[in-house]
Amino acid sequence: MIGMNAVPSFSRPADGGVMFRLGPSESVHGFGQWKDFVNNNFPWLEHRNYSGGLFEAEVSAFKFGDGALTMINADASEVIRTRHLADRSESGYIKLVWQLSGDIQLEQDNRLCHITPGQTTVCDSTRPYRIRVSDSAHFAVLMLPHVACPGWERISQKLCGQQLGDSATLRATFGALMALSGAGLGGKDGVGETVLHAVQSMITSSLHQAASELGLPSLNNIRLHDRLNRAQQHILDHISDPGLDPDDLASALCMSRRSLYMLFKECRLTPSKMIHDLRLERSRQALDDSSRPNRKITGIAFDHGFNDCATFSRLFKVQYGLTPSEYRLRALSPRLSS
Repeated sequence: MIGMNAVPSFSRPADGGVMFRLGPSESVHGFGQWKDFVNNNFPWLEHRNYSGGLFEAEVSAFKFGDGALTMINADASEVIRTRHLADRSESGYIKLVWQLSGDIQLEQDNRLCHITPGQTTVCDSTRPYRIRVSDSAHFAVLMLPHVACPGWERISQKLCGQQLGDSATLRATFGALMALSGAGLGGKDGVGETVLHAVQSMITSSLHQAASELGLPSLNNIRLHDRLNRAQQHILDHISDPGLDPDDLASALCMSRRSLYMLFKECRLTPSKMIHDLRLERSRQALDDSSRPNRKITGIAFDHGFNDCATFSRLFKVQYGLTPSEYRLRALSPRLSS
């Protein structure tokens, strides 16, 4: 059975801040329980058991903002995201893997990398991939939505399935997340949010620098990333305003409209697309909130800047392949029946 120990987990207080507190970890006995854990935290994967006996694992996880960090110590196994399963996934996530002991093989985009302790790799959940871990492998997986890394679409095909090496910034990022998870930081004094914004900026910078080292033109410009992060935060702070547009972003960043578009062009983005994607992603998260299963979809649409429910439903289906009501039914049904 699954044993419980204290590790960080996540809750969001009423004021909208970020709160970390202690919650249960899991000792997994048997491959069936392992598949249940993986399906709850990393859905749409096939599984292979290479343990040669009773499968054992120790796992712990916490969520923060739009992301999640999972620590895993497990017997030999493999997970596979096929093209069919990738197409079924509603959202795109960046998956950063830190190897702590043992080794991992990750394959994506016809590239196979082998990482050992101290090394990092990355994959994209929207495309097929395969991860195989050795016996007693100990590693961490950080999941972030695409919008957390401006310009990810531009560098994803270059980075995924590559060894990112011994990046001091990525090590510092991992350390900051681990410290944050155990610190009990709340949202009222803004400390937790400040650290999370810093972590996101560090990851964006590291991934673009890694892409530059692999041959893409460098976007590792601190000022560039700072402005993009400020733009994203301004959108989130005013996401309920249906009139929010590129002119508002330009004003918030103290720059002309032309300069704003030039800034976004460097990451192959447009201001309107960032606003559009953030509205839909935050709406999706609201639909996925099991603590408010009866919240009206119309209210969610209005709270995230959509003028009418019909337009929201149409755009949501284009983005995620399901209507908002279909998405909520699929997302909450397994939890309500468990």
